[in-house]
Amino acid sequence: MAKKVKVGFVGCGGIAGYHFGHFEKLTDRARITAVCDLVDERVQKTAVRFKATPYKDWREMLAKEALDAVYVCIEPCAHTKKGSGGMELAAIEKGCHLFVEKPVALSMAYANKVLAALKKKKLINAAGFQDRYQDIVPYMKNWLAKKEIAFINGYWVGGMPGVWWWRRRDTSGGQAVEQTIHIFDMARYLFGDVVAVQAFGRRGVITGVENYDTEDASAVNLQFANGVIGTIYSGCFTKIGKCGIDVYCKDARLEYGERAGFKAVESNLTIDMKTGNDYGQEEDDAFIDAILEKDQSLILSPYSEAAKALEVTLAANESMDKGGALVSLK
Repeated sequence: MAKKVKVGFVGCGGIAGYHFGHFEKLTDRARITAVCDLVDERVQKTAVRFKATPYKDWREMLAKEALDAVYVCIEPCAHTKKGSGGMELAAIEKGCHLFVEKPVALSMAYANKVLAALKKKKLINAAGFQDRYQDIVPYMKNWLAKKEIAFINGYWVGGMPGVWWWRRRDTSGGQAVEQTIHIFDMARYLFGDVVAVQAFGRRGVITGVENYDTEDASAVNLQFANGVIGTIYSGCFTKIGKCGIDVYCKDARLEYGERAGFKAVESNLTIDMKTGNDYGQEEDDAFIDAILEKDQSLILSPYSEAAKALEVTLAANESMDKGGALVSLK
């Protein structure tokens, strides 16, 4: 019988549930053998679902279980929160391959510690940027590679998620860090590294929400190393929103609808493609296959790329907090 990857989950909430559905299609290659969550009802239900051992403390799980890989699916502040953080470093020290949901941290200091530990142990690693696995992305990259790009506009504008930690900057990082980071990551994937960031945010659009202190809206100006410039907008104040990236080229443009498709327009040609694959499933397939084949190159969204997206969004927060000061990433 072929080896199955033994997987443990830290966190059994909403985003973990996204992965759980994929693992039910991965039974030939992987098995969830241990699950951990502070909410007893949630962890017990998951344990029954996968015939796994439930834990309330991830330290106990790592100490008792022989795991090949660990998924970290927790609220952003819990990565380094006193008394609960540090599970990535502990899993790496135990020799477990690592998948971390975005944002992978709320500080570059911690993200860089994880990066260094992964490099030292030479472990397979991935982060939760499933959009990179859409079947349309190679077509977009190929089309854009042949164009002279002038500027881009990106968007994640919609409503406010209901989870308790999202509405505070100290627990979520703010919308740019926690949610719009998917757009920042796609922009980096399509256009390359960012070398400078300038951002402005505003409050006051949303009122009457208890324990809310993050930006209602923000505009983040980006300068890419290749000369492309752009602005990425965030907003959590409307049900009539927009998510994606508009790219303006010399004599052409491309409109990417996040997780929907893209439309490329030239003077004599229009390309209209819809996303047609289960990109979330492919993300988890790639992680398990990379472990079995010992091939990190199968991962389109490694931890190192997630750390770079985090660096851009944290720079946006820094700029907003300093009244729009320019932050260099060179």
